[in-house]
Amino acid sequence: MSSAGKIDQQNIALYLWDDALPLDDYIIAEYEVTTNIQPQHAAVAMAMEQSVGTSKIQHYLDGIELSTFTIRVRDIEQLPEEVCSPVSAYSLVTAVYPQEARDQHTYAIRLAIPKKILMNKPVQFWNILVGELPRLGFLTRFRFKDIQLGDDFGPGPAFGIEGIRQLSGVQHGPLLCRSMRPALGLDTETMAALNQDTLVGGFHLVKDDELMLFENFEKFKVHVLAMLAARDRARAASNEKKLYIANLLCEPWELQERWDFCCEQGVDGVLIAPWIQGLGFLQYLAEQKKMFILAHNTFLEIFNRHPDWRVSDRVIFKCLRALGADMFVTPGNFGEANYQGEEFLSACRDSRETIKKPMLPILQGGKHPNGLSDYHRAVGCDDFMLIVASWIDEYPLGLARGAAAFRDALQISSTNNPK
Repeated sequence: MSSAGKIDQQNIALYLWDDALPLDDYIIAEYEVTTNIQPQHAAVAMAMEQSVGTSKIQHYLDGIELSTFTIRVRDIEQLPEEVCSPVSAYSLVTAVYPQEARDQHTYAIRLAIPKKILMNKPVQFWNILVGELPRLGFLTRFRFKDIQLGDDFGPGPAFGIEGIRQLSGVQHGPLLCRSMRPALGLDTETMAALNQDTLVGGFHLVKDDELMLFENFEKFKVHVLAMLAARDRARAASNEKKLYIANLLCEPWELQERWDFCCEQGVDGVLIAPWIQGLGFLQYLAEQKKMFILAHNTFLEIFNRHPDWRVSDRVIFKCLRALGADMFVTPGNFGEANYQGEEFLSACRDSRETIKKPMLPILQGGKHPNGLSDYHRAVGCDDFMLIVASWIDEYPLGLARGAAAFRDALQISSTNNPK
């Protein structure tokens, strides 16, 4: 392989795949990048940047001793050119910046990542797999397309779809949930009444909104106890199982006390925001197998919405599942007539990952009875949950009657769209 500029100074063989290497010691990550340098140089530089950036130091270091720590370039494929608006390129005088420039082209690059530098830790995973790659000046477009995770990465969901169905008592058909709104400014007594009416009307769950805040533990405690009391009254009135999901979106120093309290008091599930709080939060809670976990999407779309600079839905939801999410929120336009969701749905329930239970998708955002057939069709089965608020809040005969009407429509739709 030819080389240029600073990259000449490195032991290039350390960053290229060798068929003699044990493949089981690596995971494969796939990227699509646009670059203004030779693709081999770009791929090797990516491997250097995210593993061993310096392999030789005169009198101190010979690269061969670092060979098991280096990311390896598995293969490179040129892709058809696309119309895009790439960011501007730049160059630095460092070992990973080849001193060259040429016309830009787009490539699929697959890197083999040594498992020993990931250590099955979520923070290290993202630090290695993405890290500073998007800031490399010779990459003008960056897409993290796919990842081949081993079964040993992450605990997987403790409950999954089957466990949530057992807790809810709903063995077939979608689940109905109202998110607590307005999330801010409402007194606790009114919140509890809204939840109780929704559950008695026929919904299966209620959940705290991600924006709800509690300035201290005492206020969190009062809120959770009130919501649990409303859930229990609804159970008695309806003679059905009902579930409550508490908001655990909090600071690191608040987590343990709030988590322990939810476990002690019989909260059914918790909502966390792994893209703000950290994916390590998710793994830490999932490994305890005490409550199901809803991995909320807040902040996520900064990573996946733009077509040219993104982490793919497939990578995102593979990671959520591996690290223990039982429920996840689908992209906003999922369920619309022209939306294709196979990329992430397959990651959430791929049967080849035998030790990982499937996650339950949550559809939210203006959901209404007339869209039920589209929601069934989009998911491909009835294993999903709907977040519904506006439709029942605005129902002319009141919230409880609105909840009952939506559930009636759901039962008809489930009959017409069997699992």
